[in-house]
Formats: sequence, structure tokens, C-alpha cells
Amino acid sequence: MKRRMQILMAELSAAIVQWFLWEKVVDVQMHFNDLCLRIRNFAISILGVLLGAAAIAYRFAGHINIFSYKIPTASIFIAISIVVWLAFYLMDRYWYHELLKGAVHHAQKIEESLKATTPEIELANSIREQSHSSLKMNAAKKLNIFYWSILVVQILALLLLSTDIVKVSV
Repeated sequence: MKRRMQILMAELSAAIVQWFLWEKVVDVQMHFNDLCLRIRNFAISILGVLLGAAAIAYRFAGHINIFSYKIPTASIFIAISIVVWLAFYLMDRYWYHELLKGAVHHAQKIEESLKATTPEIELANSIREQSHSSLKMNAAKKLNIFYWSILVVQILALLLLSTDIVKVSV
């Protein structure tokens, strides 16, 4: 009887440890998700500042000469915004998004081991399934669309502005 109690206590202790591990992994997921959203928020804010500076430069700063080419000053701000936008994309997509994916995969492993005793524990799988059903694509593809669509607009603006195809009368 004493041996049976020791075995039960060991199993209970292992289940409690697994539960706390799962809970901590979910906290890590929330942390990385929060970081990803903050990065995007900051990227949009910086983009707004740089494009605002480009608009002001377009209106008031005129052109500069670089190697005998006349370039609108505003195009410099748009070019900087493209570099900054790409830097945020790389950091978000290939750094924090990958860390978030790692936390999700680890939570799935823990959930799989807890299924026998707690069949309801499906948070990581539920979130993943829901994310994939939205727009019928995974989060990485959605992230790419978010960044690349804005990048295309930036590049078009830079090309149109730098070639003086578009002129705004003042």
C-alpha cells in the first residue's frame, strides 16, 4: 500500500510539473506574440514619420544633385523608409516569429503528453488551427503579405517620385 502511494505521488508530482511547464510555455508564447505586435506597431509608427517627412520634403525641400542627377529630397526619406521597413520585416519574420513558432511547437509537445490525463488541453493546436483557417493560410504567409504589400507601395512611390512621373502643382 505504501509503495502504491509513493507511485501515485510520483505520478501526481510529474503531472503537476508538466502542468506548470505548459503554463510557463503559454506565458512565453504570449510574450513573443506581444513582442511581434509591438514590433509591427513601432514599424508602422516609424513608417508614418518617414513618409510624413517625405511629404514635407516634397513640398518644401525641392531637389538635390547626386552625381549630376537631380533627385527629389523626398525620395531620400522614402528610400530610408524602405530600408527601415525591411529591417523590421526581417526582425519580425525571421527572429521573433520563429521564436513564437518554437514556443507553440513546444506547447504542442507538452499538450500531447498531457492528453491522456487532460484531454481538454488543446490550446496550442486550437490557436494554430484557427490561425490557419483565417484566410486559408498560415501566420507566416499573412505576415509576408502585411510587410510586402506595404513595401510594394513604398517602392512604387519611390519610383514615381524619383522619375518625376508624378508632379504635384503647388
